[in-house]
Amino acid sequence: MRAGYDGGVVLHGVDLAVRPGEVLALLGPNGAGKTTACRVAAGLLPAQAGTVRIGGRDATRDGAVGRSRAGVLLAPEGRGIFPALSIEENLALFLTDAQARAAVYDRFPRLAERRTVAAGSLSGGEQQMLALAPLLQRPPGVLIADEPSLGLAPRVVDEVYALLGELRAAGTALLLVEEKAAEILGLADTVAFLSQGRLSWCGPRAEVEPDRLTEAYLGIATGGNP
Repeated sequence: MRAGYDGGVVLHGVDLAVRPGEVLALLGPNGAGKTTACRVAAGLLPAQAGTVRIGGRDATRDGAVGRSRAGVLLAPEGRGIFPALSIEENLALFLTDAQARAAVYDRFPRLAERRTVAAGSLSGGEQQMLALAPLLQRPPGVLIADEPSLGLAPRVVDEVYALLGELRAAGTALLLVEEKAAEILGLADTVAFLSQGRLSWCGPRAEVEPDRLTEAYLGIATGGNP
């Protein structure tokens, strides 16, 4: 995949595959192109070259709406909610069935207690749970999550990752971009390192080397094996 903005190139031939029931962790320093990769995968940014396939079908020309209808959802950095709408209204946009919303409330009582409150007044952790919790009732084929634990307390991070683990168990393919390496590596099946818009390495979680991780986050070569 080759993509960028206003004629400039950010991604230079990035090739990734996210399989059902697996987690692909995309790591790299700020400016590496991780969010751009998420936007291309979700259909928010058109590709300059390359092909996007969903279940083997060429979906390159599909925009965000077409990708969503094909089961590809994006949880963007900064929470994917409508802050001016209530919790109930936010849930109803994705879950039209009242019983499905009731199941969310049973699972997350804090959301039930505040269902008439504007979503923008919730804590960061509550907003993230509101964004992700409905997916347990209707698991997407693919979930692209851009830094889902950003700004959250450690306890809430654990809850978010437990929820993501349930989605994986339900067969969802997850592409996760994170700044907290420890948490994401505990969940990942495959790890990809992005540097200056190029994929420097991709392989099983068990083969990730500490030196490679340091380089991915700090942009500093540590003298480890290539």
